[in-house]
Amino acid sequence: MNNRTLFILFISGLLLFFGGRYWRSSRSVAFDPQILHVDTAQVDRISFLASGDPSNAFELQRNGQEWKAVKGTVAVLAKPQAVAAVLSPLADLQANRIISRDAGQYATYEIDDAKAGRLTAWAGNQKVADLLMGGFRFDQAAQSATTFIRKADADEVYEIDGFKNMGLKARFDQFRDKRLVKNSADDLTGIEWSNAVGHKQAMTKEDGAWYYAGMEAVDSSAFSSYLDGLVNAQGSAFSDLTSVQGLLMIEKLTLQTTSVGNPVTITAYAAQDSLKPFLIASTANPEAIFISDSLGLYKKVFTDLRKFWPNGQ
Repeated sequence: MNNRTLFILFISGLLLFFGGRYWRSSRSVAFDPQILHVDTAQVDRISFLASGDPSNAFELQRNGQEWKAVKGTVAVLAKPQAVAAVLSPLADLQANRIISRDAGQYATYEIDDAKAGRLTAWAGNQKVADLLMGGFRFDQAAQSATTFIRKADADEVYEIDGFKNMGLKARFDQFRDKRLVKNSADDLTGIEWSNAVGHKQAMTKEDGAWYYAGMEAVDSSAFSSYLDGLVNAQGSAFSDLTSVQGLLMIEKLTLQTTSVGNPVTITAYAAQDSLKPFLIASTANPEAIFISDSLGLYKKVFTDLRKFWPNGQ
């Protein structure tokens, strides 16, 4: 074997050696977009902490096929669609890109201890996810949104789709039922209003038409709009109270329906708040007590009904 052949073999060996090292090194630093992959069928508890504030902490807890949202002494059946919005990104959380590995930049992305939210998920005693949730950015021109996220045990800050993964930054009230009525407007057959001193007003439906006190027909188009507003009314703010016991009743509506069972009763109570003086509860949603001012939920349920009475009072 001559020197030329030996030289060619030597150079080829060097190329193979350093090429292999470069290939392996490139693989090790290549960006992997998958941040997390969790078998969500095994997840039975998820804790949330918003913006590092312990007063906002709550949990989702699985019980069979149902989930409960628990905050302090308040435990409510969680809305399935809200739970799904959390589980879906946990099953396959994908990143758009890595933004930073520099802890000095965490505050810029609101991913530091003071501002970041935190989501932790367990399957039994095993922690399967521990994520810090940072700022939300909306691009008006592109009509897109991004959120910044970091694993609690890693340095990388990732940019993720803000809309698709919004459930990871959920708040307790998002899991609560905000409805007062669970019937359709067509299900209603009678409405009786009463107040604390026993005054009453009644509306009844006969052959598809509504009548005041069973005698005077009301404007069908206007009353249909009222009924649609009533059955679609949702509270926007929850009271921390878990019972109406001891509250001063102001007025209530009793709704007769075609459904089997007791009528639906919506009651307004006095609140110790001059700006939002009403607490509103419904037997159709006994886990919730809503706070309202005179222009919000209270108006939609009670005030808007008065115009259909002969004296408007």
